[in-house]
Amino acid sequence: MCSEFRKTMRLKAEHVDCFRRLRLSVLMRLFQECCIAHTEELGMGRAKTLDRGLLWVINTETIEVDRLPEYDEEITLICRPGKTLHYFFPRQMTVLDKAGKELIRVGALWSLISEQTRQLADPGEAGIIINGENRPGDIQPALSLRETELPFTASAAASWSRVDINGHVNNAACMDMALDLLGFEELEKLRVSKVRCLFRKEIPAGTVFGLKWGKSDGAWRFRSEYFIIEMDA
Repeated sequence: MCSEFRKTMRLKAEHVDCFRRLRLSVLMRLFQECCIAHTEELGMGRAKTLDRGLLWVINTETIEVDRLPEYDEEITLICRPGKTLHYFFPRQMTVLDKAGKELIRVGALWSLISEQTRQLADPGEAGIIINGENRPGDIQPALSLRETELPFTASAAASWSRVDINGHVNNAACMDMALDLLGFEELEKLRVSKVRCLFRKEIPAGTVFGLKWGKSDGAWRFRSEYFIIEMDA
């Protein structure tokens, strides 16, 4: 059986929104932190990646939500790797409440890119090996999402506050960028059940780009040349 990474924590003000529910972007960041911490435990951490000019990125991510935990609630995050697909590293995460009930399930595909060329890096050549396993019920992240006509347009930017350690806008910042468009009234009543994200290419620091968005077939959709986000609500 492959190893798991577990983290138990209590949600603080910094983790939740003004309605005291866990932010989706914070959930994504917690997932990232758990995955990175687990790679360290497995001997495949910073010394083999970041310090050698290799950056972890997320290509696609799917989130299933039964309930978003709230401020001051204790939760446990369980993260584990799936079976490596040559260039791509599947990861699964489950969020439990204090009683052990599943609240959220996440599945994602990660890959490595070269910090210098910004192209996919071959993990085998770099000696990056993570032994995982696929299990029944694993979330299969979307490899493609259909294009739909959307009614609204907006301008977005890879501003200083949105750019991370890798010099680009990551998945969590993309989520905040999308949700900022909905407004407080819509966000207060929003109850997300499933989120599908496809990250097409990097958004480098300083990039300004167009974003189309709107509701279609019961889902909020956000689309740009860099990413697509769909939320069933």
